[in-house]
Amino acid sequence: MRSRALDLLRRRTADRAQLTQEFDELLADTLESDAPNPVDTADASEQAWALHQCLSQLEGRQREVVSLAYLREMSHGELAEQLKLPLGTVKTWIRRGLEKLRLCMGRFA
Repeated sequence: MRSRALDLLRRRTADRAQLTQEFDELLADTLESDAPNPVDTADASEQAWALHQCLSQLEGRQREVVSLAYLREMSHGELAEQLKLPLGTVKTWIRRGLEKLRLCMGRFA
């Protein structure tokens, strides 16, 4: 009887070990996933809101130039040509706009 009881305990321990190992593997796969977790999604949402607030504080043309430069990945020369503005003006607007955005975003950080 004693041997059977010990065999039963060992079998249960082995079964639990396999379940634990499967759970550990599943947890490791979940943690290594590239999919955003809820915290990352919330942070990204807050940052997007803050960026929207900061962009709204820029003057209209300056906001347009900064947005085109970064969202459409246009060069300064392409922006100057498309908007019919001097290259120096485009560069100045972008530099000043980025300074304002940096200061504004610093308040949300």
